[in-house]
Amino acid sequence: MNKHFAYWIAALLFAALVLGKFNPQTGFTSLIRFGETGQERRHSAMRDLPVATTSGSGGYDGQFYAQIALDPLLRAPDLAQALDAPAYRARRILAPATASILGCGNPWWTLQAYALLNVFCWFALGWLLYRQIGSADRFAVARWVGCMFSLGVLDSVRQSLVDLPALLLLALACQAYTRSRAGRSSLWLALANLAKETSLLGTLALLVDPSLRPFPWRRACLSLFAAVLPLALWSLYVQGHFGSTPGSEGWGNFTWPLLGLLAQAKVSLREVSLGNFDSRYSFSLIAIVGLLVQAWVIWRNPRLSSPWGRMGAAYSLLLLFLGSWVWSGYWAACRAVLPLTIAFNLSLPGTRSFWPLWILGNLTVLHGVWRFL
Repeated sequence: MNKHFAYWIAALLFAALVLGKFNPQTGFTSLIRFGETGQERRHSAMRDLPVATTSGSGGYDGQFYAQIALDPLLRAPDLAQALDAPAYRARRILAPATASILGCGNPWWTLQAYALLNVFCWFALGWLLYRQIGSADRFAVARWVGCMFSLGVLDSVRQSLVDLPALLLLALACQAYTRSRAGRSSLWLALANLAKETSLLGTLALLVDPSLRPFPWRRACLSLFAAVLPLALWSLYVQGHFGSTPGSEGWGNFTWPLLGLLAQAKVSLREVSLGNFDSRYSFSLIAIVGLLVQAWVIWRNPRLSSPWGRMGAAYSLLLLFLGSWVWSGYWAACRAVLPLTIAFNLSLPGTRSFWPLWILGNLTVLHGVWRFL
């Protein structure tokens, strides 16, 4: 078998999943998941556009970022009412701003660009990881598939979220760091932080390298400042526009260590024992097992001298602090710690334990594909 054949098959499968969401009237807007119950609050620029709408649903987070893309400078008076948490959503400006630029001011093309942004990021990350993994034996293919078809990655594409763009930028920062390109690494980190503020954790993990002796504190602090400054300035701008607007700031996403995970496990076990095998409960148990296996593999043999090793360790700690808001839809937990999933697959040992660990750590892959259908 040609060594590239498996990768081509995987890429074609992904392309088929995406093309299955296309509609001649609404384009790819089904990937954004606009909800029917929020139609009256939509941004005025899109109210007459033929967009796919989920009946009887409030939609999902991508619909808010898509509407920010129609007004990335946050100047429209009706934008605040179109967003569930204006300041929280607007801080994650990179993906909406990119779609706005690609759309050239046309609302319809802006929505299409936003819907397809994650698709581009999928192929870009796939190529980046393919080059990093290097070989094309069965272990390499399995590592790549575990990353690219993880539930967190596929759900970011399926619902046009900001998780995959942020992950791609962190991967680019890791690549630049390993090549000793500090300036380029700081640039990618700055963009990752503008894509999703939890990328700050990845920024710290990448720049604090314990393998360097003596540690270059001055260079690290300068790189950290450069990576964080754009987000800080943009946050001040957002605060000036939405500071008085009520809404969540996202702190409910976090809680004391393990409380959110244990609460979700308790609820899921109760529902499953009562015969309720809804995926929210049955697959959340599977996801909990998979993510804990990922964290265990990372800490069993810590590779803190490796950028991805540090990234995985950092996001394994974040896993412990995720709150009930995140775990109530376990797919959100999988997205929140995507760098952990990548680090896990890249660090799996090529020994007899590879396949049992790969299966346990990637238990949600099949459900990720199923949810896309």
